[in-house]
Amino acid sequence: MNKTQLFQTSSSLKQAPVSQNNPTSITYEYSPLLERFPLTHGVTYRYGGVSEGSFNSFNMGLHVGDTPEAVTENRKRLAQVLGVEPHRLTCGEQVHGVGVTRVTPELVGRGAFSWDDSIPDSDAIHTNLVEVPLLLLVADCVPVLIYDTAHHAVAVVHAGWRGAIAHIVERTIDSMHEAYETSPSDCYLFIGPSIGADSFEVSEEIAEQFRRDMRALGLSQVDQVVRYIQRAEQPTPHVDLKGYIAACVVHKGVPLKQVAISSTDTMTTDGCYSYRRDQGCTGRMAMFAVLRDQA
Repeated sequence: MNKTQLFQTSSSLKQAPVSQNNPTSITYEYSPLLERFPLTHGVTYRYGGVSEGSFNSFNMGLHVGDTPEAVTENRKRLAQVLGVEPHRLTCGEQVHGVGVTRVTPELVGRGAFSWDDSIPDSDAIHTNLVEVPLLLLVADCVPVLIYDTAHHAVAVVHAGWRGAIAHIVERTIDSMHEAYETSPSDCYLFIGPSIGADSFEVSEEIAEQFRRDMRALGLSQVDQVVRYIQRAEQPTPHVDLKGYIAACVVHKGVPLKQVAISSTDTMTTDGCYSYRRDQGCTGRMAMFAVLRDQA
């Protein structure tokens, strides 16, 4: 069965003015599937900021070599668009691990303007606090948003290939269950812009890890997630990370109709930062999620 027949691949771009006093607009991608909920969400593109050079222009990463002053200004602009206080921006320390942390009142604002102050060892963070903007930084890795409609809780998850195959997304749902009694059947997911299936070339060893894992889970989409594409003299394995994550969360119990996948390939989209395309010298996009008061 073709994954494009299973999962929604619609996403949209929105331009938002920073403020009446600043005519600059920032661009972000969001999922229409989640628009009807009391939640503001999206993934920023690289337009509308003040960063220069290889970080041009809306770099959100404090740990990539950009000037702290530029990143601070960019984050303040995002906060203005979201209508939140900049010091409430909340970030985890992303280490390509499987650490998941609940954001409680005392953690709000960690990592807002200092990478060293980020919530330690937290590639996923979640909360049920309203008006708390969660941020997640990516430049090819998969950003995943999980919204629990029954308990009004939200998570942002950093899933590179290591995190994905260690099932950090499913671990985050488990952590939300412990915190709020979240059930997979109540979750809506937005699997955001990231390296695409035709761009993520991997070694045979990594390809086999994905095959083994999917077979162990009894997933049928192995040949769609791991494919061979002709490169130079021979075909090489490529992995569809977004498709893999989607298949795994549906196996976990999230309904098919509640999973939306971005079709954006960061490696081939000029408006995105890409670690692989730019050989490591690049900025970071930010997935953001802010719970709003329920009517």
